[in-house]
Amino acid sequence: MNLSCLCAINTRMQSCILPFVNLLFRIIVAYPFFISGLTKWEYVKNDQLDTLYFLFEDYNVPFLSVEYAAILATFGELILPILLVFGFMTRFAALGLLVMTALIYNADANPHAIYWAVILLYLCINGAGKISLDYWATKKWLL
Repeated sequence: MNLSCLCAINTRMQSCILPFVNLLFRIIVAYPFFISGLTKWEYVKNDQLDTLYFLFEDYNVPFLSVEYAAILATFGELILPILLVFGFMTRFAALGLLVMTALIYNADANPHAIYWAVILLYLCINGAGKISLDYWATKKWLL
């Protein structure tokens, strides 16, 4: 095998495998945030806002009261993962979840937060890939 053949194989594998890797990354990161958001939503739905606010007293979110931080985090954990999985406004969603990850790590040194941060940073830089609404919308409106 010569170098040009190896380059062609590498390019082909990247175009076939990388979109699925990007999708897998998006699902892996979205899942824990969405489940956490559903848990927080149960507090809202059952009129247990005091319990929800109590959970956020340790996070020390700068510039926000505990009440606003709790409500923003609840809706952020419900909406941003959905955007991420569908690959719609992926960089925005990944950046929002990256900020939340930093706050989570700062508050309780969650060991998973480092892995989430690396994946989210990758998505912020590279976008969602070919299996996404972002890719479809870009193709449809730019071509």
